[in-house]
Amino acid sequence: MPPNAAPPAAEPLTQRARKRNERRDRVFAAAVALFAERGYDETSMDDIAARSGLARTTVFNHYPRKVLFLEDWTQRRRHRAARSFADRAPGDLPVRDVLGAYLAGLAALNEEDRTETVAIMPLALRHTDVMVDHPLGREFADILAAARHELQPGADPEWVGRLLALGYFSSVSRWIAVEPAPFRIADDLERLLDAVLLGALRG
Repeated sequence: MPPNAAPPAAEPLTQRARKRNERRDRVFAAAVALFAERGYDETSMDDIAARSGLARTTVFNHYPRKVLFLEDWTQRRRHRAARSFADRAPGDLPVRDVLGAYLAGLAALNEEDRTETVAIMPLALRHTDVMVDHPLGREFADILAAARHELQPGADPEWVGRLLALGYFSSVSRWIAVEPAPFRIADDLERLLDAVLLGALRG
C-alpha cells in the first residue's frame, strides 16, 4: 500500500495483541540501544534479551534474525515520516508536495536523534539491499505512479523513485560522516527532490 493511501479502519487490539506489541517494542528498543552503544556485530541476541528483560525465545519470536532489527528501524522511520500526509487522499496534493513532505519528515527524524542515526544508518545501509530494491524507493515509486498525469511522457515512476531513494541515502551518509553536521539535511533533501523532478515532471 502506498504510504499516502488511506489505511483501512483498524479494529481495536485485543489485550493479547497489545501485550505482544509492547514486548516487540521493548525488544526493538533494547536492540537499537545496544547497537548504538556496542555495535551491531558485538551485540548478541542474548544481550538483547537481557537488556529488554525478556526471554531469549521471546526475542527470537519477534526477530528471528538480527538483521530484521535494522529493517524494522528503517520501516518505523518511513511510517512515522509518512504520517505528515497520510490523512490526505491520493491526488489531494501535487506530487512535489507529497514527496517533499515525506522527505521533510525523514529529515526531521534524522535530526531529532542524530546520535541514533549516526549509529544505525550505516548498519542499515550495509546489511540491506539499498542499491538493489529498497522499500523506500518502492514507496516513492507508488506515490509517483499515483500522480502519473504529472510526469513527463516516458518518465518511469520506478526509476524516479529509485533515484530519490539512492539520493536520500547518499545525502544522509554525507550528513552523518562528520561532526558537527556539515549541512541541514532538510535543505539537502529539498535540493535533491528539485534536481530529480526537474527532468521527470511536466513543465
